[in-house]
Parts: sequence; C-alpha cells; structure tokens
Amino acid sequence: MKLRQKSYLWTVLLVAAVLYACTFGLLVSNIRATFRAAESRALGEEKALALAIDGMLERTPETNRAAYVRGFALYDGGGATFALGCGEETWAAIEPVPPKIEQGRARWITRDGRTVLAIADALSDGVWLRYGLDVTEELHRTTRQAIGSIVACTLLTGGIAAALYFILERVNQPVERLAHELRTPLTVIRGYGELLERAKLTPEQQHTAASYIVSESERLGEISQKLLTLADARKNVFRPERVKLSALAEHLRATYPTLETEIGWDALTADRALLLSLLGNLIGNAVKASDPGVPVLLKATPGTIEIVDHGSGMTAEQLRYVNDPSHAKNPSIRSGLGVPLCHEIAALHGATLSFASEEGKGTTATVRFER
Repeated sequence: MKLRQKSYLWTVLLVAAVLYACTFGLLVSNIRATFRAAESRALGEEKALALAIDGMLERTPETNRAAYVRGFALYDGGGATFALGCGEETWAAIEPVPPKIEQGRARWITRDGRTVLAIADALSDGVWLRYGLDVTEELHRTTRQAIGSIVACTLLTGGIAAALYFILERVNQPVERLAHELRTPLTVIRGYGELLERAKLTPEQQHTAASYIVSESERLGEISQKLLTLADARKNVFRPERVKLSALAEHLRATYPTLETEIGWDALTADRALLLSLLGNLIGNAVKASDPGVPVLLKATPGTIEIVDHGSGMTAEQLRYVNDPSHAKNPSIRSGLGVPLCHEIAALHGATLSFASEEGKGTTATVRFER
C-alpha cells in the first residue's frame, strides 16, 4: 500500500473514530437524561396518586373501603397503571404491576413487549399501592433518534471520506502524471550521458548526443510546468505553434530506434511539448507491447496520426479501458496514467484518441484532429 493510501486510510479512520465517539457520547447522555426524566415523572405521579388515595381512605369507613377503591380505579392515570389492596387482598387493579417491587424505588419492567416503570408504596392502615408508568413510546422515540444519529454520522463520515479522496486525487494526480512523463526524457538523458562517458565518439557524435541531452532537459522543464497546472488551467498552459511533423518524427526516432515513419502531413498547429508527450506515450506503449527489434510505425496523413504495432495486442476489457479510462470497471487495469493523460492532451488539441486491437496481432492508436 502506498504512503498516501495509508495516510488517507488512517485519516478517515481517525475522523470516523472522533465522529462516532462524539455521537455515542451524545447518545449516552441523551438516553440517561430520558431515563432520569421518566423516573422523575413516575415517582412524582405515584406520590400524587398515593396522597390522593390516602386522603380518600381517611374519609372512608373501613368496611366500605374496598368498594370505594374499586370506584376510584376508574381514575385515568395518563398512561399509568396501578393496583390497590390490603394484605393478601387486591381491591382494584388497572393492569396490575408485579408484586415484587422494592418500596419507594422505580424499577424497569418489560412485559408483553411493553416497558413499565414500576413503584411500590405503603399507605395507611396496611393498604398497599403498586404503580406503573408505561414508557414504551418514549424508549422507542429515543431508539429512533439513536439510529438516526448513527446513520447521520455514517453518512457524514462517508461524505468526508469522499471529499478527502477527491482532494487527494486532485493534489496527487499532477504529481503522478509528472513522474510518469519524466521517465522518457530522463531515460534519453541518461542514455546519452552514459554514451558520452563510456564510448569513444567523434566530435559530431558528441555534439549530437549533447544536443539531445539539452533538448530533453528543456522538454523536462516544459513538461513539469505544463503537467503541474494542466488540471486547473488547461487553456492557460496550451500554447499552440506550427509544428512540423517530419521534425517531430526525427526527434522521436532518436528516442525509439525501432520507429518507422510515413509522414504525409506537413505540419499542424499544436503545443509541441504536449504533442511530443502524447506521441511519446503512445509509441512507448507500442514498443513495450512489441518484441525487441520489431518496428513500430508512425503514420501521419492530413488530420490523422496513427501509431501501429504488431505486438501482443489487448483483451476486450483492456481495449474498453484504453478507449474510455474513466469508466474502467476493473481497478487493476488503471495502473498507469499514460493513457488518461493522452486522452486529455488529445482533447486539448480538439482531437480524439481511439484504439483498435486484436490479441496476438497488434494495436493501432489513432489521433484524429477535428479542427
């Protein structure tokens, strides 16, 4: 895994950890507050109900208390349930709560899929009260809020990850393209440098080698400047000039000795450095796909430039990618930046780039200029 991929992964994990930690902290605080509010409400309503019943019992003869309490059981507790009795006798009950409840404490009980806060209380003359407050809906509401918060946190994390990925791609793409494009001129410079260092050359050969080193060094500067700003300022870096294709072909032959040319197009208006990069990429790919020493053809006719090789060719999936690299379904194919960059350079020149290939028979890359 590349360093930037590791950095991206750890950054996303850190952001996700912080967001989820904050979300869960808020959720726990909200759930605790909900529980405390429910317990406070249950204790308050139970105490009010106990005082009302105590007052009624004081005014009621002992022999008639059971009958009076049954009438009192018609009381609507606003979602509350309770049971009243004395000793082992239950006088009245509205969905009675379980008897084993610690007196004066709220206990959470689940019954028939419902959640109840139950409280037991002792009244005067041995009368007991068991009270219950149904808090099922409140808990469901809290659960829905928790799920919504987690979903929102997940979506936010995904959005941040996508934005960070986009930013990193925008930042790294010019650098990666620059590294890709610098390979060819650096190879040429190194090759001619080693030739000057190790071989005995005539003055004319030395001058030719030195000229190519200077030319490729200048090309390095042009490529660096153009590619680093290509994504954001394409029109500003595009400087068209009249480019003679025969001279361009001669320059490419110095880099690729197996290159053969058929130039039937005198000149075109283009950015020389970018056009050289485009053709250099296509020829380089063709040379790599061909057996050593097998020639590659550069053919130019008015409005069209073709690079033809008789190499290994491409599979149908590879062909789909090189014709439209932005829609590759197999990420493993997208290993290089040469083809996407070629498409961009062609588009800057008002041209289209297309490939035709057959496995075992070779590939033809066609740059068709429309203006």
